[in-house]
Amino acid sequence: MGFIGASALSTITGIVSLASGFMGSIIIARLLGPHGSGEVAFALFVATTGALLAGYGVPNVLLRYMQTYDRPGNPGGGLARLLLANFLVPAVLGLLVLLGYALWLYLTDAQAEHIPSVWVMAGLMLFAYAISGVADAAARGLNRFAESARYAFIGCLLQVPLIALGGYFYGVPGALVGYVARCLPQVVRIREYIARRPDPDVAVTPNMKAVGRNSWISSIIGMVVWTRIELLFLGAYFAASEMGHYAAGLTLAGLVVQLPGQMLGGLTPHIGAHHDNGNIDLMRVTCDRIMRWLGLMILPICFGGAAIMGELLPLLFGAEFAEAVPMARVLVAFAFLTALSTVPSIVINACERSDFFLLIAPVTAVLSIAVFALAVPFGGGLGAAWGRTLVHGVWLAWLLAFCWRRLSIPVNVRDMLLIGFAALLCAGAAYGVLLQIGGIVGITLAVAAGAIVYAVALRVLRVVPRDDVEALITNLPSRIPRTVSSLAYRVMMAVAVTPGRAVG
Repeated sequence: MGFIGASALSTITGIVSLASGFMGSIIIARLLGPHGSGEVAFALFVATTGALLAGYGVPNVLLRYMQTYDRPGNPGGGLARLLLANFLVPAVLGLLVLLGYALWLYLTDAQAEHIPSVWVMAGLMLFAYAISGVADAAARGLNRFAESARYAFIGCLLQVPLIALGGYFYGVPGALVGYVARCLPQVVRIREYIARRPDPDVAVTPNMKAVGRNSWISSIIGMVVWTRIELLFLGAYFAASEMGHYAAGLTLAGLVVQLPGQMLGGLTPHIGAHHDNGNIDLMRVTCDRIMRWLGLMILPICFGGAAIMGELLPLLFGAEFAEAVPMARVLVAFAFLTALSTVPSIVINACERSDFFLLIAPVTAVLSIAVFALAVPFGGGLGAAWGRTLVHGVWLAWLLAFCWRRLSIPVNVRDMLLIGFAALLCAGAAYGVLLQIGGIVGITLAVAAGAIVYAVALRVLRVVPRDDVEALITNLPSRIPRTVSSLAYRVMMAVAVTPGRAVG
């Protein structure tokens, strides 16, 4: 499967996963309120951070090198089996640590403030996230995106009803059952990749060790930047309800931030192949195209979402979350900084320059801690939102500068600025409608007005190359219905008026 076809399936998977997580967050907010939402958000933060540590860099190694060992008689099992202890032992240790903490809470008076069963579920989530992440990376490394999408869909079917039932009957720990269930199909899948013994010629090379070690170390430091580390500061200075309000904004911003990672699941092996073959020109064209299309999709969502947030957030989460609107506006408006950073990060890893992250991650982590330590006590959730914007803006600028100066892969600044301008016009149109008409009717009309203005602006600004549209539609997987692909082609060609560019 080609890169565009793989990306299309990854995008579908990402949309399904994000929709499932979003629905789960709304259900939790409605059932448990800001306080319960804050407790769930903190448990998820602990579990995802622990899973990232337990992965020990293995997912990055499998994603980058798995295809190399996909040979007849040994379909992907060798490398994962070889790395089994590297990810299984830390995952089990993380589970035991959190179970031990839950037992300590149960045997002492501390359970009055912290529910032991919440930490039991956090431990199970940690284990499930760690193992499912390895299995998913192995599948993506082998270009098995259809299979990955199928298992993700099954997990999403389990997640939403279990969050609703668990939250209704058992509160916070019950709601967390749904998050564990979301990963179970991928957890079971790991057996396929560790079933066969590796062939004699399957070995962990020095480059693999470097990629795994560097990505793991940078992830440890980078979790201060990318995970919800600000929740620690909010928890230290404010009640759980403040964390709940902030988590509502992060949930909406997460719809923007997480999708690129799903969409670009096939980019690492694709860019890696170009790098291994010395095709720097194809790398430039591919990255230019991806950044442009990512901006075309992400920027209007960010700016337009911020424009309608005053009506949208209380409608989704309830009137109790009205205080979260200012911080949600900031988080959603600038979520594009995090989303766009996905591309240069993947390029740097694919070019085997993960050592760069060992330089940038510590500096950014120190900056992050310093910013949150100053902003949160004085500004609460809104201060945390502006602090996150500053840190992620610095991170993106540094990544783009490195790709430009060291890897000779520049970003098309002109196109990104034009797309950003069109997205601002989109947001202005949406906000203008809401000034006249509120409620769900106003939101619907605002979105429609914003979409029309955005399409017209793109055509006037001449920012969409026709060759981009042709390449995208031609390489869509056959599983996508022809009526859908034809409609997408007509819509995109309506705004594609610039001369064609080289296909990558």
